Amino acid sequence: MALAAIAALVLAAHLRMQRERMQARLLSLPPDQAAADPRLVRFAISQARPLYGKHCARCHGEDLKGNPALGAPNLTDSTWLYGEGTVYDIERTVMYGVRSGLSKTHSLTDMPAYGLTGRLDDAQIRSVVQFVFQLSGVPYDAAAAHEGRAVFYGPANCGDCHGPDGRGDSAYGAPDLTRNVWNSGGSAQALYRTVYSGQHRLMPAWFGTLSLEEIRALSVYIYSASHGPSAPHAPAGS
Repeated sequence: MALAAIAALVLAAHLRMQRERMQARLLSLPPDQAAADPRLVRFAISQARPLYGKHCARCHGEDLKGNPALGAPNLTDSTWLYGEGTVYDIERTVMYGVRSGLSKTHSLTDMPAYGLTGRLDDAQIRSVVQFVFQLSGVPYDAAAAHEGRAVFYGPANCGDCHGPDGRGDSAYGAPDLTRNVWNSGGSAQALYRTVYSGQHRLMPAWFGTLSLEEIRALSVYIYSASHGPSAPHAPAGS
């Protein structure tokens, strides 16, 4: 019995030292180099899954596929609101959040409430929705989309954020409207609601709540979920 207890203690000490070495290596490498090491990725995933379940799943879902009712993005596809989906980009968002109040948070853009503020009327909003359908490559009403194009680039000035081609700008969080990927739903009703009421989504900053190693592990986990062989990607030609 004594020998078994000693062996158990030795094994526990060995596993603890091994875990500490892996934690140190996970943090010592540049973020995207860490994601290129399969052993580190497996370690990060094992550390991150319980953290994700405790802190992130309530918004982004247990399966990481998001929640349109909350405007929480799908974390398993290749479309990113901020950055290009590198571990570095993901880590910055996890660390500082979106409109969290910290100086380094993402907070440059907001979707105006075009209907609530009276900038667009009902018909204009409905026509803009059809033009967005046209941009995203899904069935649309041609006459309404033609009118919506004039509104999009005219009184609404949507191109100022979403770009002249509608492809957005991930540097400051303007969504790409050509990919048919929607954080708050892509139905006519959902898009009407977005244009009418605007968007002001928030994400907490996890810096100070989670350790740097935990944030790195979560970022590698999310990167892995969106870059694995079974991860969904935007439709071809988008």
